[in-house]
Amino acid sequence: MKIPSLLTLGAITVATALVATGCATRGDTSEGQASVTRTARTSCDTNGVAQGITDSKIKLGMFTPLTGPLAAPGNGALKGFQFALDKVNAAGGVQGRQVEVVAEDDQYDAAVAQQAARRLETSEGVFAFAGGIGTPNFVGVLPFIKEKHIPAVGPYAPSNQVGVMQNPDVYMIWPNFIDEYNVALSWLMKEQKPASISFVQQVGDVGDDALTGIKKALDGSGLTIGTTQTVEPTMTDFSAVAQALKNKNSALVALVAGPVVVGQVIAAMNQIGYKPKLLAQSDITDESFLSEYGKAVEGMTVPTKVAPFASDEPLVKEFVSDYTKTTGAAPTMWNAVGYTQALVTIKALQDAPALTRDCLAFSLESMKDFKTGLIPPVTFGPNSRQGTNAVGVARIEDGKAVQVAPFQAVTGR
Repeated sequence: MKIPSLLTLGAITVATALVATGCATRGDTSEGQASVTRTARTSCDTNGVAQGITDSKIKLGMFTPLTGPLAAPGNGALKGFQFALDKVNAAGGVQGRQVEVVAEDDQYDAAVAQQAARRLETSEGVFAFAGGIGTPNFVGVLPFIKEKHIPAVGPYAPSNQVGVMQNPDVYMIWPNFIDEYNVALSWLMKEQKPASISFVQQVGDVGDDALTGIKKALDGSGLTIGTTQTVEPTMTDFSAVAQALKNKNSALVALVAGPVVVGQVIAAMNQIGYKPKLLAQSDITDESFLSEYGKAVEGMTVPTKVAPFASDEPLVKEFVSDYTKTTGAAPTMWNAVGYTQALVTIKALQDAPALTRDCLAFSLESMKDFKTGLIPPVTFGPNSRQGTNAVGVARIEDGKAVQVAPFQAVTGR
């Protein structure tokens, strides 16, 4: 397999410069958060911080849940990330070096993630953070990343706090939950016209952002949320939640939580005979979730961040074919997430004028329309840390996610 546009290791091409150096005026980038407007530059500090770089190796760090409630997504994405590294390393590496990732288990816990990030930075001496799964754990590390100016590439942490210029060292490639739920619910209301809606909300940024997106979609519709039931990642008994939802008897239940929690809430609703229309986050398109809960979620509407594997896109077909041939198993959505995170990281490393943190930031900020095939083209800039903001919509049919609306850029953010 050829990793798209990444394995030519000749002269480094530096994109015509759109990289931040200073600040001028303040503006807004997302949901009313103020940001610094930066001017472009044409160079980077080639003698800057280069820890984790030797003549033969580039060491990256990842903190991600390998145990706990999000262990399956964390391990799946790590496997996809490593798959991409194995391919590029077999083809000669990046700038003559092999790329290694050191993964620390953060258990989907902010405090544990903070400890893991510090170990990666101080004990392991990693060059940059790359990949990783989970919102509260990553958001908990944001102050440390900002303090140390550690580049962090592509975390799957769809919080409205990520992908904004308040965190200039973080390069986001996934739309946030506000956009996910706004796009998916807007489509569902147009197509299915539910008469009432209830909401199951995970406590914290994940749930708050989804709620904001739902309210955006409901604006002007005359509908309001009938009841909101809160859940925690560690909960195991959802009978009371299911009963409260049934008592309200809304035509549509929207859910946002870890995939296991979403599945268990729906199973609890089914057990008491309550089977409304369903809406949940893009994570639900993962094949491992659908293999366990497919019958219970038949007909569910979900936003999509990753192209369905049945896509005609050549790069998607190539990934599915090569992953299956190499590993002996068909890829999951989480494998694709990790693979995509790695592709963006590798591209930035290859295009960096020198292997310093400042030059990696230069390369990332200069990235324009980089195509992985699995997500919309990635573009950053001196005033943009949101590499993509396009959301699709799928419906679960016969245990598979079937795209019903293509990726479309979210406007008016």
